[in-house]
Amino acid sequence: MVLMQVRRHGVRLVLGALGLGLVLAFLYNSAGWPLLRQEIRYYPSIKVDPHHNTQQAPSFEASSNQTTHHGLGRTSQLHYLVPASDVKASLCAGVASALANGYPIPRIVGYKGKGEFDARAAHIAKLRAIQRYLDNVDAIIPGHAAEDDLVMVVDGYDVLAKLPVGVVIERYFELVEAADRKLASRRGITVPELRSLGIQQTLLFGTDKGCFPPPGTDPRCWLVPYSDLPPYVWGPKSKREEHGRPGRPYTDSRFLNSGTVIGPLGDLRKFINATLEYIQDSFDPEHRYRNSDQFYAATLYARQEFQRLVDLGEGRLYMDIRGDLPKPRSGPEDETEYHVFVDTDYALVQTRCCNEQFMQKLQYRPHDLRATVTTDPFDDYWHFQQFDVQMPTSVFQELVRMYETLPEDERPSPSTKDWISSLQLDTDVATQHIFPIYHHTCEKAGFVEIHQKSWYFPLIEPLMRAARAGNEMGKPLHPRLVDGRQWIAPQQYPREAQLYDELGGVFTDLEKDSFFGLRDFCKKDLAATLGDPPMS
Repeated sequence: MVLMQVRRHGVRLVLGALGLGLVLAFLYNSAGWPLLRQEIRYYPSIKVDPHHNTQQAPSFEASSNQTTHHGLGRTSQLHYLVPASDVKASLCAGVASALANGYPIPRIVGYKGKGEFDARAAHIAKLRAIQRYLDNVDAIIPGHAAEDDLVMVVDGYDVLAKLPVGVVIERYFELVEAADRKLASRRGITVPELRSLGIQQTLLFGTDKGCFPPPGTDPRCWLVPYSDLPPYVWGPKSKREEHGRPGRPYTDSRFLNSGTVIGPLGDLRKFINATLEYIQDSFDPEHRYRNSDQFYAATLYARQEFQRLVDLGEGRLYMDIRGDLPKPRSGPEDETEYHVFVDTDYALVQTRCCNEQFMQKLQYRPHDLRATVTTDPFDDYWHFQQFDVQMPTSVFQELVRMYETLPEDERPSPSTKDWISSLQLDTDVATQHIFPIYHHTCEKAGFVEIHQKSWYFPLIEPLMRAARAGNEMGKPLHPRLVDGRQWIAPQQYPREAQLYDELGGVFTDLEKDSFFGLRDFCKKDLAATLGDPPMS
């Protein structure tokens, strides 16, 4: 009898084990298995959001407690600088994208530059062109430019505006606040206490997944901080770094790219001046990358991060040394703090190189403003599950505002929501950002075609006309106060009849004839810029 009970108990154990095995096998091949696997952290399911996405579904009406531009608040300016020496189709595409998205009138700096301002001879010439503008801004811009005005600088031949300018302003300050909270928490102090020490994050550069120029032992390439993204944000092949090109798409994007930057005028002037001083002190005519502005800017960024680590460790460096170290600070007069940080999440600027598989054009549903990712960007094969991305409130509201600036007879749809849901918005489906700025890094071919395939292109002329009208009326760049301020363009269009162009135009740093209407400036590339043939 005892033997039979033991046998029955054993049979139950075996059957139970088999049943558990079948359940696990089912889960392994089902949609539920990724929730049980630690390595599949990139799936933003409705139960687990490894991206820590805090974006809320937008309301279809503006919040009543948000201050409109009629509310109290001081006024600040956003300056939009585009270093470029010559007119090309790619420059015109970038300018047109900015005008269509409501940016301030672009200012082409270094245009037809000579001598030390000739960017055709050396990339570092663009730094001198930017410096010349920042040093003389009060003479260039009517009125007074403040040190805390924002300045945005984008490379002339490979950058497109992909969303209305109001999104950029709002998102920039969100990133600044988050970055300062992170720095403060590492020191166990508040953000105001951090800023009282002269430490903060204000100058935001774009990023690359590969360090350029080499070598990998340079502090620019090994010492700069990693992102805070989840470890498997790029899929199961994710790793922190990869020195070979095949695995680079799955690595952290932490290396400074000097092709885009946004930050306060005073901080940018200080950083540009410091970079040019460093070039003067260290220039080696035999160095292969002696004319790379990115080499020098990234060097100062690495030195800033090195000194922050040393100060955090009270004179000691608590990290593995995997390459060369920057020159230590020699004393109080040796400046190393420039408030530089980088966009590791592609929240503001999306670089193309090693990211093409993660960039998808998504249409967001009208009832919940979510889009479903149906194509596997992670190379996860049969484990891939579809997931949703949420449109942020700021993107929705700025698109609504843009739509409402169009005359009724030029609106593409009778319904704002229907129009927005018809747009194919460029989205990084790994970091889940609808990116406002696109930087066409690596190979330059196909840039103008990307402009032509952008959501705004079918409406490019009506949008330009509406933006010009808004500039002439002095409308703010954002309908509400951001950082407690109303944001406006630094200049309005010239009043002279011979300079009039309904589509807008550009300022340059030429001493004479500094303004050009768009059709005049881009007369050789109008078909590529506006359509073939141009719409009007």
